[in-house]
Amino acid sequence: MENMNMYLLILVIIVAGLVFVSYIVINDSDNHEIKIVGSTTVQPVAKALAQAYMEKYPDVKITVQGGDSLVGIKSTQSGNADIGTASRNLTKEESECLTQYQIGTDGIAVVVNPNNPVNSLTTDQLKGIYEGKITNWKQVGGKDETITVITREIGSGTRLAFEDILFGREIEQNNVTTIAISTHQVMQDVAVIPSAIGYLSTNSLNPDLKLLMMNNVSLSKKNVDNGKYTLQRPIIFLVKGTPTGVVKDFIDFTLSPTGQSIINKTEYNSISNN
Repeated sequence: MENMNMYLLILVIIVAGLVFVSYIVINDSDNHEIKIVGSTTVQPVAKALAQAYMEKYPDVKITVQGGDSLVGIKSTQSGNADIGTASRNLTKEESECLTQYQIGTDGIAVVVNPNNPVNSLTTDQLKGIYEGKITNWKQVGGKDETITVITREIGSGTRLAFEDILFGREIEQNNVTTIAISTHQVMQDVAVIPSAIGYLSTNSLNPDLKLLMMNNVSLSKKNVDNGKYTLQRPIIFLVKGTPTGVVKDFIDFTLSPTGQSIINKTEYNSISNN
């Protein structure tokens, strides 16, 4: 009888040990850390979402890094990021092995220096400027001065989306004066160069920049939602394969009413929602 009791005790200890080891393995496999990498357009939105999620779940650590959409795609494919971010549609080749979640829509803002008297451009006028057919502001109702054209670097989701919307393809931008390697550089250049024009995400607008209307339609959440403002593109989260654990829970949070409210507030905080 004593041997039987000893055997049962040992069995209980072994089972308890296996349960404990399984618990440790499960928790080590999901270390409650999420690395997000990619588009600078999505960066402010991702940071706001990460902050809200970490306040709700203090044991989770989320880091958010910029770069551009191509960096986000490649980092996710290679496993260097848990979540990649992109601010353009992916090609068929880029989409392989990746699960995509459109978490919102971004209006591409066309901006000039605050001292520029031009208030609106037509789609054809904007195309003419970036094709090199329009080179002086007086051709579109402005001052008699050469247009300083600012674009983004190759690989930028904003640039690819901008070109795809206007031209249906990538173009040779013959009228470009400056290639900006980040949204921040576009903001700086347009703010200090009186003759400059550039484009960037809605969430990067500030008082140092003048927002132009497109075809006399203002950039607002309402006009993006109803399609009247046509310069718009998707905001996307990317995951390699199928998300699990804390990554899946964070994406579910992002797509929830709470997460969508955070996205809308961050994306359109500097413009009218009407």
